[in-house]
Amino acid sequence: MNQDGDEAGSDPPDRTPGPALPPATPVPRPPWLKVTSLLAVVGIVAWPILALLGLLGAVPATTVVDVGIVAAALAYVSIRRIKYDRAIAVFQADPPTTTPTDSIRTPRPRAGRRSGRPRA
Repeated sequence: MNQDGDEAGSDPPDRTPGPALPPATPVPRPPWLKVTSLLAVVGIVAWPILALLGLLGAVPATTVVDVGIVAAALAYVSIRRIKYDRAIAVFQADPPTTTPTDSIRTPRPRAGRRSGRPRA
């Protein structure tokens, strides 16, 4: 028995790729998003270096913490906006076939007690 759980003499599993995925929908990025995402990447790359310099005493600890907070905030905002833009692009490329009211059901009357009074 091999590591896949198959018998030693059995045929290898079929690992051919499935159907090709459609090309990604291009999403235009606003200029502020290009700047914030670039600054986030620079901050994420520079932060470990600043942390090391902070441990050596060459950079104040507050600077290291400030750069880390700003880089994390810029990355958070950039990622959220990119996800939002992609979701809009996917929705516009393939809108749902049902209307929002199709999923709303009217409530059925409950079986059992009909009044709010407790039983005796």
